[in-house]
Amino acid sequence: MRRKTKLLLEENNRAEKALSEKGQALLTDIVVYLRGSRISTWEQEQVRRDITQMLRDAETRGEQAESVIGPDPKEFCDSIIAELPPMPRWESLLCMLRDGLLAAAILTAIWLGFGVLEGLLGAGSWPELTLTVGQLISGAGILLTACGVVYWICRRSFSVGQKKGPWILLFLILFAVLCAGIFLRQPIAVLPVPAAVGAVVGLFAVYKIMDLRLD
Repeated sequence: MRRKTKLLLEENNRAEKALSEKGQALLTDIVVYLRGSRISTWEQEQVRRDITQMLRDAETRGEQAESVIGPDPKEFCDSIIAELPPMPRWESLLCMLRDGLLAAAILTAIWLGFGVLEGLLGAGSWPELTLTVGQLISGAGILLTACGVVYWICRRSFSVGQKKGPWILLFLILFAVLCAGIFLRQPIAVLPVPAAVGAVVGLFAVYKIMDLRLD
């Protein structure tokens, strides 16, 4: 993220510690909900700063949080989001691409690590790594599932622990993804270890370049 946004985020993290435990819990729910909105991270952190100050002032006066944000935190957040300009679609797509690159770099690094471990144990095709159909499906499934979980948590941050159904569904999806990785062993490509390392470094480098220019 941009430097000014990072500095404001760090400032907000420090300011949040001055709140009571209940105030911090409420603020966390609010911030998580804001993360799922289409306003930029810079706008989110500005809103977070203002709400933190409002909650601190209320606690200093001995008042409950409801006195400043009302009885419904979700409605309060929606009213703020509606007054702010949404992030341009092109910038939103670039942010999604940036986050996808980071996730791809991490998954590729994990695949590389397991491949090297198999090679050291004499079970792989060292010094080459084989990418299988199952591994590709598993990687894509993990990425899509993670995106779905993050979106679900953000949109339901004020009641995320009240329903068990989505977590059971998540477990079933992950189980299916892991089974695909284990049983679908048909090879797609074979890469030398240096090429795999280069892919990880390249993905992470592009992510960092984009992250310095986007909120």
